[in-house]
Amino acid sequence: MSNEDLDDLMSLEFLESLQDEFDDETPIEHSRPEWVHDDKEHTTYKAWEAINMFAEEKERGIKAYGKVADSKTPKSLYEIKKADVARYVGLSSSSIFRMSSFSKDIRDFLKAENERLAELYEKEQRKQINRQAVKGTRSKKKEDLVDDVQELRALVKELECRNVKETLDLLLNQLPLDLQRQLKR
Repeated sequence: MSNEDLDDLMSLEFLESLQDEFDDETPIEHSRPEWVHDDKEHTTYKAWEAINMFAEEKERGIKAYGKVADSKTPKSLYEIKKADVARYVGLSSSSIFRMSSFSKDIRDFLKAENERLAELYEKEQRKQINRQAVKGTRSKKKEDLVDDVQELRALVKELECRNVKETLDLLLNQLPLDLQRQLKR
């Protein structure tokens, strides 16, 4: 590949075209399951739309939480409630999730989304815990630090001795033969 080809690849137009691909702020398009009707006014469509909307909100909330969870952290941070979906649709929770012909499908979909959100939440919590883990010398006791310093000093001394011996050996090998013989006597 010639320099001209590389210059073409690194041109401002090329880089801007790459940036345009990543700048799209379009929301993620979810593939619609078979049990969701095409009619946007149908209950299945509204419920599916509500679950997807709440899932996106929960994802943003999980990523923005930024703390290690404790016993007071609400489950609502990462779990979509049936009541919220029902309120969005405008029907009772039992009519959507228990009494209709599509209830099993929508319950399964909600359960799958909640499991996915719970996994994302656990992943983010592991990141937070790792960020706050005590690292370095502050977490060690004084005795451990003293031992580490003593080991390092012994290692440095050994390396210095080895380095001096190697330097002297090189120096002796580069001396003329008659001087080498006199030094060896």
